[in-house]
Amino acid sequence: MPPARTRLSPALAEALTLLVDEALDLLARDEVERARSSIAEAVALAPDSAEARHLQAELALAEDRPDAARDHLQAAVQDDPDHADAHHLLARVLEDLGDRAGMIEHDLRVLSLDARTDRRHAIGTPDDLAFIEEHARAALAGLPPHLAERVEHVPVVLEARPHPALVREGFDSRALGLFEGPTDVMHRLGHGDLLPARIVLFYANLLAMTRDDDELAEQVEITVLHELGHFFGLDEDEVADLGLE
Repeated sequence: MPPARTRLSPALAEALTLLVDEALDLLARDEVERARSSIAEAVALAPDSAEARHLQAELALAEDRPDAARDHLQAAVQDDPDHADAHHLLARVLEDLGDRAGMIEHDLRVLSLDARTDRRHAIGTPDDLAFIEEHARAALAGLPPHLAERVEHVPVVLEARPHPALVREGFDSRALGLFEGPTDVMHRLGHGDLLPARIVLFYANLLAMTRDDDELAEQVEITVLHELGHFFGLDEDEVADLGLE
């Protein structure tokens, strides 16, 4: 029988949530020592909770201890099998550790949990999609003319999240975008037998990771330009060098 999930009173749960948010914000700013203090408080408050384990994993990764991070995350998803963030981070850790099967297993779980959250909160209203489309078009319109004419045939389409079949191939369930099809060079060489190129924006993932319209607009532009970099056949460093990130 699996261990019982950690139960907290409303007051303790609220305090833990505040500590989690504080610690993650500090880690995002590379303030590891200050984050360590918040994480210690969270662990003291609820040592076996998924939230505390998740924070310990984040700290372990900041300290370059992936094996410890994996152990904390495995404990987190055992305590709370519905903790999507822990599953997602565990998938990324397992990817780095070379466990492809484990990565895919947890990414599929993330996809299922995130889709359930989308339904519960009605993620992706018509206004949301119109906003994303508007800013995707603006990103394309802002390209230099010599690039713009080469992407006229490349549509940008919106999908909620990656298809399960794609995730089963090892694709990140929370990716923001995807380039599919022949690159610019292949297109100019006349490979007409290939499927058309397209850029996919995963709108539910974009909406989930941004806090307001300004962040969303910025992230849409970054994602469109990043995927265009792949269309032009650039690697990650070349995309950054051209200012497309």
